[in-house]
Amino acid sequence: MLPSRKNLLGSLALFTLLGSARAQDPCALIAGNKTASFHDAMACLDHFKYDKEIAQQTVDTVRKVTNELYVFNDVAASPPTVEGLALSPVNISYGLDLILQEDWKSDRQFQESVALLLDKVQDAHLSYSPFCYRQFIFWQPIQLNALLRNQKLIINVAYVKDDVWPQASKDWVGCEVTEIDGSEAMDMIVNYAVNNNGESKDVNTCFNHIMNTKSYFHGWDDGADDLGYHRFLPAQEFHNYTMRCAKSGTLPIQEEYDAPFTVQVPWIAQVPPNYSTADDYWSTFCQSAHQLNRNTTKRDIHYDLHELKNIYEGEVFALDSEGRSVALNAVGSSKGPYIEFIQLEGEYKNVGVIDIQSFSIASGDRQTFVDNFISSLKDFEAKGVEKIILDLSTNGGGDACAGEFLISTLFGSTPDYPSDIKYSPFLDRVIQAAHEQEQTKWLDYKSTGFEGSNWYTNTTSYVRGKNPNVKFSQPISLSCDGWADTISTKKYTNTKWKPSDVLILSDGRCGSTCAIVASRLRVSHKVPAMGLGGIRGNRMQFASFPGGESDRLSSFLIDLEVLGLANDPDAPSPFPERADMGWTFREVYKPTEKFTGVETDLLEYSAINADCRMHFDDNNADDIKKLWADVAKVFVAGQCPLIEE
Repeated sequence: MLPSRKNLLGSLALFTLLGSARAQDPCALIAGNKTASFHDAMACLDHFKYDKEIAQQTVDTVRKVTNELYVFNDVAASPPTVEGLALSPVNISYGLDLILQEDWKSDRQFQESVALLLDKVQDAHLSYSPFCYRQFIFWQPIQLNALLRNQKLIINVAYVKDDVWPQASKDWVGCEVTEIDGSEAMDMIVNYAVNNNGESKDVNTCFNHIMNTKSYFHGWDDGADDLGYHRFLPAQEFHNYTMRCAKSGTLPIQEEYDAPFTVQVPWIAQVPPNYSTADDYWSTFCQSAHQLNRNTTKRDIHYDLHELKNIYEGEVFALDSEGRSVALNAVGSSKGPYIEFIQLEGEYKNVGVIDIQSFSIASGDRQTFVDNFISSLKDFEAKGVEKIILDLSTNGGGDACAGEFLISTLFGSTPDYPSDIKYSPFLDRVIQAAHEQEQTKWLDYKSTGFEGSNWYTNTTSYVRGKNPNVKFSQPISLSCDGWADTISTKKYTNTKWKPSDVLILSDGRCGSTCAIVASRLRVSHKVPAMGLGGIRGNRMQFASFPGGESDRLSSFLIDLEVLGLANDPDAPSPFPERADMGWTFREVYKPTEKFTGVETDLLEYSAINADCRMHFDDNNADDIKKLWADVAKVFVAGQCPLIEE
């Protein structure tokens, strides 16, 4: 039966109306697609209007955390001058004032301005992550690394992603990039590393952070400011790459090139799944469970623990760091592999590598981690391994007690480096409640001569930046009793390897717990360190952001709920949009003859340089075993001795 003219016209009108609505919804236009153009992705992300109330609530929480809890807040505003570190003053509170004065064109622009402000402090522990605007993944189809070729550090095409941009040619792999956007390639990248990467105060680490070595990556999702991979909207639509490629039948090292050419390469956006309209996008990725309570009185607030746990566990992304779809709202935990033991072959079979990929050991994996470490050391002994390369590259840290276990197993116990926590009356109430109720991580600190929470309540004052009277707790150490209670192990005593038989290998991206472990091995146990990569011609550090210990708002709010302090008038509120922030709350000092608490003794504001250096080349950049063999050659020849500062 044919439809009536009236029904047909009605259907056409509905179809037209739906089509018009879709055309006005930039998120709907690209929903269901695998990729989108820069402009189409930007249109979706900027579809959500700036909301002054949301902005004020967001800034209020960031300000409360940074003013009351961030241990480096005062020194960040007026940092010391330290040779080898790039330190720019950042007054966070003043910066937040300026942000609120702007009439932003979209919510995204406001949210990114907050993230960028904290990024400028160059403390990777200090961050703001608006997950609403971290769902697209932006790729540059040309991925770069830095290689030493004929004694010159050059920018090289490491690989191409023709899966997101078919025009990318695999023939470009191995070509030297001489210019980017009209500037010399190396100059452009160094400038970008200095001005756009907040991962470290060491420019070499920042340089390594934004480059790519395809097979040398343990999953640190570092897309925030990588040159070829962003989780946020890039600053421009295209980059122009000028390349020169080796002539057919020759190798790049022979430097016989075809004529140089320039390619305009766009940023390609991978579109997240699980939404169909802008409203869907907002409710799926942006809407916080706490936003529904934004107008309630303080005493009515209870945190949504499921929401906070999802955020804390990182289960808030639609795409993982490889661009693969992941299940939303599925709470998981960190799993291995955390560590691998590799004995080299051939000429260097007496050299073993301990590749420590992460210290973020899930509680259920601790026993396996400990057993594997000890049994593998015994296996090294049995196989005649004389030298050990301890590879800490791209290790973002994790459990400080796992790091303590590694040090004590290799070289016996090391006195804890002094550390302390910035004082605030609010945190005093939190720590007192923790001791009264015997709950949360605040029980894990101890100080000689003080019982309960008195280590925090009895304050001492130090100069920080321009503030002559910043209150801190007593010097404390972290108790690993709780960690030790979860494992059982036979005592292992290392009688095989001296500190000079071990070499730290690090690209500088050894942060947090990793940085403290590396620093203690180098400074207290005299283990030499080799820097990997970086900018040729200047010394580099082998560790980054060693602040001491960090927390995240999602975790902190869970603690407050557990302790019954969610309604404390000074407690930071959850963000009105789905977001999280991190900050350093415990500062750690390098060892000195006499503890004074001065800021220049802080590990975060100290430069501890590597003793020697290794760069990637055409042979080892994508073959980690070849790289380790090159490191072993230098190590065995005694060409990386410890340099006493």
